[in-house]
Amino acid sequence: MLCSSKCAAAADAKRARYSCRVRFADIEPDLDALIGKAVATVATSTPSPDAILGDFIGLASLIRSVSFHEGKLLEQAIIAIGQRNPDLLVLSQSLRLPVTPAALEAIAHNRSGTLQGLSFDADARTRVTYSPDLVAVNRRYRSAVILDVKRSIASYLDTHRLAELKTRMLATSLILPDWLYKEHKRLSVDTVGIAIVDGASAPSDHANGIWAMDEIDDLLEIDGAAEAMTELRRRFGTQIRKLLVAEARRLVGLEVDASLGAGFSLSQWVDPGNVGSDQHLDTRVDDADGFGPASGHPAPGGRIGKHFRSASPPIPRNIRFGFARARFGA
Repeated sequence: MLCSSKCAAAADAKRARYSCRVRFADIEPDLDALIGKAVATVATSTPSPDAILGDFIGLASLIRSVSFHEGKLLEQAIIAIGQRNPDLLVLSQSLRLPVTPAALEAIAHNRSGTLQGLSFDADARTRVTYSPDLVAVNRRYRSAVILDVKRSIASYLDTHRLAELKTRMLATSLILPDWLYKEHKRLSVDTVGIAIVDGASAPSDHANGIWAMDEIDDLLEIDGAAEAMTELRRRFGTQIRKLLVAEARRLVGLEVDASLGAGFSLSQWVDPGNVGSDQHLDTRVDDADGFGPASGHPAPGGRIGKHFRSASPPIPRNIRFGFARARFGA
C-alpha cells in the first residue's frame, strides 16, 4: 500500500507542469457561492411583456439571462482560481484602455511580434476603447495575458467580429505595459499575449488567439484549473436546468411536484445559503466586442481611485506582443 501511494505521488509530480495546483475541493465554498449568486440572479430576473412570445417570455428571459450571467460567472471563477497562484495578479476592474491609431498601425505593419524602443501612451485620447474582461499578470516572468472570456465563440466564427476583436486586443496589448506601469505602482511587463477563451471548450486555435476553457491551466499556470472550471460549469448547468424544467412545466400546465408546495417559485431551486446580494456582480452589458466610448483621461501623475500613477517606463525597451503561448514546466 505504501509503495502504491509513493507511485501515485510520483506520477502526480511527473504530470505537474506548474508549481501551483488547485482542486475544486480546495475552493469549493468560494465557487459554490459564485454559482449560487449567478443562479439567484437568473431566477429573479423580471422579463418585460412580449406580444409575440406571450407566456413564453419567462422561458426566453431565463435563457437570455443564462447567456450573460454564465460569462460573468466564468470570469469570477477565473479570478478566484488565479488567486491560488502567488505569482499571478488578475485584474478585472476599470480596464478600459484606448485603442490608438498608432497602435493599430503598428499591429498592421509588424508581424515579428517585437517592437523595440517604442512607448504607446495609455493616456492618449481616442474615440475607440477596449475593455478586457480580465488581465492576468505573472509578476515572476514579467508577462501579461489579456483575456476575453466568452461563454461560447460559436456565434463569432466566420464573422468579421472575431477579426475585429483580435485586432483591437492586439492593439491594446501595446498600450497595456504603459497602463500597468502608471496605474499599478510601476508594475512592469515585457511580454503581452492575448487569448480569447471559449467557455464551451470547442477546438482551440492558438495561432489565432483562441483558447479552449479546458486549457486554462496554461494561461494561469495553475495545474487543475481546467478541472475546477469544468466542475463549476457542471454544477451551474444542473441548477439552471432545474429552473428551465420548472418553467416549462408551468407553461404546459403540468403539476409541479407536490413537495414544492403551492407557493413554489423559481428562486426556491436556489440554495438559500448561497443566495446573496448581487451588488458585487458586474452587470455591464457585454456588447459584441466589449468596446465602448472613450472616457476622459487624467493628467499624468494624478490619481484614479486607489491606483498610484507613475510616469511612463524608461525607453528604449523591447515589448513582445502577440497571441498567448503556453510556458510548460515553469
